[in-house]
Amino acid sequence: MNFALIAITALGLASANEVEINNIISTIEKAVHYFEINHEQFNLDGSTGFCILRALMKDTLTRWSHSGPGAISQQTKLQDLVLKTDVAVRKNMKEIKLQEPSYFEVFQPLLADNFWTFKAGWMQTDSKLVYPERRNTACFGENSSDRCMSQLLGTWKDYRVPCLNTANCRKMMTTVNCPNYSLSHQLLYLIIAEIKNCTDIVKLGKAVSIQHLKKVYCTNMMKINLEIEDEDFPLHRRDLFMENIMLCGMIGYSDFFKTQWLEAIISWQNPTGCYLKIDLGRSVQPTVMERNAFTKHKRVKRRDRLMSDNCTSHLTGIAVGALGVFLRFHGISQNVREPQNI
Repeated sequence: MNFALIAITALGLASANEVEINNIISTIEKAVHYFEINHEQFNLDGSTGFCILRALMKDTLTRWSHSGPGAISQQTKLQDLVLKTDVAVRKNMKEIKLQEPSYFEVFQPLLADNFWTFKAGWMQTDSKLVYPERRNTACFGENSSDRCMSQLLGTWKDYRVPCLNTANCRKMMTTVNCPNYSLSHQLLYLIIAEIKNCTDIVKLGKAVSIQHLKKVYCTNMMKINLEIEDEDFPLHRRDLFMENIMLCGMIGYSDFFKTQWLEAIISWQNPTGCYLKIDLGRSVQPTVMERNAFTKHKRVKRRDRLMSDNCTSHLTGIAVGALGVFLRFHGISQNVREPQNI
């Protein structure tokens, strides 16, 4: 065995990891700064992304294993970012409570400092679980999804007890072959169910566990992301692309942490720190096909907010959540290797 070669390889992996951590932190710093100075413009959906980022940074610091030459500096920067994010979130919560009191009352638990938690360990998706076909239309709308989430959280207006078990929500959130945002919301429902210890309400018998369902969903979210990559990341699908990375990355699916995906997300950031509806790297505006796709296929985010410079609250929140899972992966996984495609 050539121990010198092994040592050189390990050093190269550690060096690459160091660069990626620095790039991620630098990108997050810009986004947090933008959030600090524009916190009053962010709605609850966007702020939730920063709350997930805050939780991911705190968990990364707790489990930190990276030992490169810049590790101490990186940890110091993360500690500072946690504090800055926390202050901005608290300021933003006051604005949301005034501007969207009903929506705030329902989803306030998602903004709590200790709501989002993460388990140790990594796993991979399984290509054998890819759906033979996906539906062409959404399986459910946002109002139905919001109702089911609130019933888990115990904030549903008609019954304020957590883990409310309804046949409609159970069927809706465990239906297979769902596409795009229906699929990502199904996974989010399972994540919240686990956090709230409501997993019994989504069991489909002894043969199908919540862990198996999560693997099915992330496998098919991976398939969608690979399709988006093959299409050269069209503008109208970047939101979904980053949402899939954030959600599956949060629960430990490491094959979402591809270097080229991280580089793409970093490249989409506006110099001000936010994320845009348009691509400044292009010499022309979105094509007619893309403009039509925005209207025809994208989820209608009735509470998304267009801010200055075409920045959006939701897209920026999703982006920092995706960056956060990349950070956690590289910060707590010593000498990580490039995940392989399914």
